Amino acid sequence: MVPGIEVARFRTRSGHPYVVIHNPTVHTYLKLDPRELGILGLMDGTRTVKSLVVAYYQRHGVLALSRIAGLVEILRAHRFLTEPPSDPYGQLERALTRRHPVALVTHFIHRFLEPQVSIGTIDRRLSDWFHSWGRWFFSRPVAIIGTAIGLAAPVFFLLELARPRYTLFTTGGSYLSGLLILTGLQALTVGIHEIGHGLAVKYAGRSVPKAGMMLYFGLPVAYVDTTDVWMAPLGKRVLTSLAGPWTGLVLAGLCTTVSYLLPAGPVGSFLFAWGFVLLFNTLLNFNPLLEMDGYYLLVDLAEKPMLRSRAFSFIRRPLWHKLRRRDHLTREERLFALFGLAAVAYSGFALFLGIRLWRLRLAGLVKDAWSRGAGGKALVIVATVLLGGLVALAVWGIATRVARWISKRMAALSGRAREFRRREALRALRGVPLWSEVATGRLLEIAEAMRVEDVSPGEVVVRQGEQGDRFYVIVQGSFEVLVDGEFDRRLGPGDYFGERALLQDAPRAATVIGTEPGRVLWLDRETFRSTLAHDLATLSRLEAALDDRQRLADIPMFRDLSPTELDLLLARMERVSAQGSATILQQGQEGERFYVVRSGAVDIEREGRHVATLQEGDAFGEISLLLSVPVTATARAAPAAELLALDGEDFRDLLVRYCNRAVDLEQMTHVRLEDLKRLELIDQD
Repeated sequence: MVPGIEVARFRTRSGHPYVVIHNPTVHTYLKLDPRELGILGLMDGTRTVKSLVVAYYQRHGVLALSRIAGLVEILRAHRFLTEPPSDPYGQLERALTRRHPVALVTHFIHRFLEPQVSIGTIDRRLSDWFHSWGRWFFSRPVAIIGTAIGLAAPVFFLLELARPRYTLFTTGGSYLSGLLILTGLQALTVGIHEIGHGLAVKYAGRSVPKAGMMLYFGLPVAYVDTTDVWMAPLGKRVLTSLAGPWTGLVLAGLCTTVSYLLPAGPVGSFLFAWGFVLLFNTLLNFNPLLEMDGYYLLVDLAEKPMLRSRAFSFIRRPLWHKLRRRDHLTREERLFALFGLAAVAYSGFALFLGIRLWRLRLAGLVKDAWSRGAGGKALVIVATVLLGGLVALAVWGIATRVARWISKRMAALSGRAREFRRREALRALRGVPLWSEVATGRLLEIAEAMRVEDVSPGEVVVRQGEQGDRFYVIVQGSFEVLVDGEFDRRLGPGDYFGERALLQDAPRAATVIGTEPGRVLWLDRETFRSTLAHDLATLSRLEAALDDRQRLADIPMFRDLSPTELDLLLARMERVSAQGSATILQQGQEGERFYVVRSGAVDIEREGRHVATLQEGDAFGEISLLLSVPVTATARAAPAAELLALDGEDFRDLLVRYCNRAVDLEQMTHVRLEDLKRLELIDQD
């Protein structure tokens, strides 16, 4: 690990703890599970991943290979390890892409439209400003008075606009002068807005690594890097997002109020114009439907990452299906529906307003400016070029997406594409242990029946609680699994989910969301059964294996395992029958197996005394294997039981190393050992 890592501990509103770590050298941040934080202290640069697993086991009595391996990769990618991340394929792709003509043009446009000039010493200046005068703006009296002044801004602006004494787009009868003044006021407004964000970061006790000026689509704007506020509590993060537009709103109130009270003159005209710019920017930034301050405020308050993309994904398809079926919408779904529909309505309203504004005012202003001589004509030409460039970029983006869509549809119709998809599906199925033993001919039929689906970032593939009828295999991309709205685990290429839907019409146990552009292959229940309708042996074998996997998944100790991990575990297990009160484990002997009750019941005895009766789904025998101690209790069939058994070596190799159930095993073991201690005390009494 690199030295100087900073750690901040938080809880969501639902009470789930999480940790954010910060590398102050390169200003990278990472959100971790608290259990993962304990592993960081072991990463001193002298251990391999294998030795980390051993050291963690020696410290905590459990192994966690997959957790550590995954954590090492993500820490390296975010530069928390002294060894820098390596991505040779990505470097090669970028090198080849830079030679493409379209990429060269895009890179040039990006550099031309958005060049940056950074000020590295801004943190010290902001600290000085905050301690000398900025801290007063965060006091309660100033906040109340400032909010009252800010709320008066639209009132006095509309009152002044109704007189009317001033014009917004001309100065001294010159449109060119008016444009230059409004552009300067816009740059000043954005600068003050960003200073507000920066002072809020200092109020939160965090630093601003950089700030400066940049051209954003040809317009000069200021920017302040506020990412360090991720290490602050939620309230301080919300205040940082709020500070920028709030500062603009207060200044807008001062400008419009003073402009209205002053007699007509150049000062009043200047304040009226600046009040208009301030008010426009504030309303724009407060709008939660655009990805600006208001949107990030809403995301923080609702604790819904990727809110915009998830909302659009929901209103595209699932919302209308639910409305047609008159299904009840959850609280989260109502938020997505409201936000998505409001965003669509806002886009339509903005388009309508733009057309109306052009017809009522802007068309006349353009004609008037063109008739004012060389200055007016130059203004119209510059504005047309800038607007035309923005329209051209938008059209280019739309045309690129349409061309990509047409290309995919044409490819899907070609025999070569179908053959590629069939091979892709076959390769994916062979990577699933559950399907790997199916005869090649049958597997080819199933692969032929699978369909491909592209997944956008934020798109929900399956939703918790909905009835499922599809099984998915991930071919490309990254996905997150959410249980009750909380992050559970990540899935990537080669992982699969939803196989329960092939057997039964049961509600989905989790939500799966795409976090980057991806692709999945899916097979529905009807196709699965019709494909294997004449091969009852294969169908029966798959159904039995799926049933066993489901039994494992329902065991609390295994409930969070991915299907891949469950298959690895199940592949090593064998079915064992115990009849007539047969002894399965004998107290005091060396433990050789770990068991799961598949059906029936098992009595647990200690020192000849009945302790408990284990039912379907319960597990036993893990204490002696995990802690290398003699069996702590006798287990007998009661009077008969069907079991799934795993040998001790396989138990250590798969259950702990590959399946990553360290915490659950630890909790189960400690609980049972505590029960044994209580029994010992009872016996002594």
